[in-house]
Amino acid sequence: MSEPQQPMSFNPGDQQPYRRSQPESQHAYPPYGQPGYQPRPPYYGYVPPRPHSSLAAWAVVLIAIATAFSLMAAVALVPAVMNTDTMTVSIDNTHGTTDGGSQGGDGSDAPGARPDSVDAAFDDYYTQSVTWKSCAQGDACATLKAPSDWSDAESTPISLHLAIHHATKESKGTLFINPGGPGASGADFLNDFLSFSATNRLTENYDIVGFDPRGVGGSTAVSCGTDSSLLDDYFLSPPATDKNLQQLRSLSDRFAKACRDSSPDDIVDHADTQSVARDLDMMRAVLGSDHLDYLGFSYGTFIGATYAALFPEQTGRLVLDGAVDPQEDTSEQTINQSVGFENALKAYLKDCIDNDASCPFKGGSVDQAVKQIQSWLSRADSKPWPASGGDVNSVALMYGIITPLYSQDNWTFLTQAFTEMKSRGTATTMLLLTNTYLAREPGGGYKDNSMQANLIVNCLDNPPTSDMARQKQIAKELSEKSPTFGRFMAYSNLGCDALKQDRSHLEKLDFSAKGAAPIVVVGTTGDPATPYQSAVNLAKELDSGVLVTYKGEGHTAYSSTNVCVANAVDDYLIDGTVPKDGTTCQ
Repeated sequence: MSEPQQPMSFNPGDQQPYRRSQPESQHAYPPYGQPGYQPRPPYYGYVPPRPHSSLAAWAVVLIAIATAFSLMAAVALVPAVMNTDTMTVSIDNTHGTTDGGSQGGDGSDAPGARPDSVDAAFDDYYTQSVTWKSCAQGDACATLKAPSDWSDAESTPISLHLAIHHATKESKGTLFINPGGPGASGADFLNDFLSFSATNRLTENYDIVGFDPRGVGGSTAVSCGTDSSLLDDYFLSPPATDKNLQQLRSLSDRFAKACRDSSPDDIVDHADTQSVARDLDMMRAVLGSDHLDYLGFSYGTFIGATYAALFPEQTGRLVLDGAVDPQEDTSEQTINQSVGFENALKAYLKDCIDNDASCPFKGGSVDQAVKQIQSWLSRADSKPWPASGGDVNSVALMYGIITPLYSQDNWTFLTQAFTEMKSRGTATTMLLLTNTYLAREPGGGYKDNSMQANLIVNCLDNPPTSDMARQKQIAKELSEKSPTFGRFMAYSNLGCDALKQDRSHLEKLDFSAKGAAPIVVVGTTGDPATPYQSAVNLAKELDSGVLVTYKGEGHTAYSSTNVCVANAVDDYLIDGTVPKDGTTCQ
């Protein structure tokens, strides 16, 4: 990650999943974009991009994860943009006031106004016109310009890609959405969101806009080159230990150089979430709204919280689902997410043993099954599992295991993968899951830049400590609290140390967002990628935070099939009716 997407069916013999014609539930996918989909601390290469993306996850999407592909999809759905039917439009989003914050142009300032906190030197960006072109990602797509550095109006301009779906009835305004990541494409996410998550009420009342954050997809994007061998070496290298730290440091240096050499000027230092939030405010103004209405999943909640901290007076109706706690230390995020996946694995195993006659762990206990899986991971350190399309080492196996844990609806695919490993001694199904997570082609190569962007953004937003003594302490705590996954998340500083990013333009923010309209925070009790406590914390940290709890498993909760959560969210976004703080759905 992260985002809710459509469920899929998978026949291992086909080595490729196929989509069902109808969705089954809101948890079919993690917040779009690298499986996780929340802004996660940058782990060294192979570590799951946290949904902090769908970190995720991700994001693990989440990312959130990056191209619009389902959790179990073997191929990314990257629609081609058609450059036809060009039109320049002026959008009037005025409409009446409601109980919970303003929409569109009903505020006291002129619609689309530049906030006083933004220097007048940026007026040309705030007043640019938007030219829409027909495209497959929505009703239309457009490209806007933004400064690479929001502290310097003379900095090199960058491009921002966005897609729009017009309201099917009279529009009450523009709703921006983000699926998570960091690294996930919001433009690619739009169609899946409309088809498998958004309610009819939402699509009737809002023009819905998905955008690619700076550094991602169709916007000015980061790149670490096209050398698939180097990308594999980095993202699939073995877990960091005292013995191989120097080797991994050298690999991180090579990878960082490739990122610097292959990326456009400035973007490696300016793909941070504060800059994304400033871009979002500019997009709000260009599309004619005086307040931002926004629905963010996983890491997308961090974008929303950052926006509210920077622009509380422009904050309209914000809903943050699968929340990231922006006040949490990087080490805390790492440990909590690792424990979240540990708990999700045990929840899956209990369900498998109790309810699935085909469960490969039938007849044993959850603890016995966990030990079996840990032994498979340990074996893969020195003897990778054979698979059609390549071998599966311990890191690849870890990715394959956590991918279905984002959604209870996808646990069946994990059962298929474990059954193959136990009965045949091969890991072809697991490799498919791994490649899905990494947006990796079956024969090598990567479909998009989601994993690369995940690293760059996380290192800017929340770099881990470079103190190796502290990193050793964190590694020990990870192994103790998460014996299955913890070791894969240790020494998360290596990649960030090598990048040597300039963070001087970043501010220390007050995430209470005093003066903002009510902000609805949705948390799922069994969320592995963005643990429930993060939602509780964020709702408390926000001066106007309102917590909605979904008692269930999976990453994120909003969906047309989750009626209780959908009603709470839609009532606020559409009518301005603020849910009662502490509302619980199950």
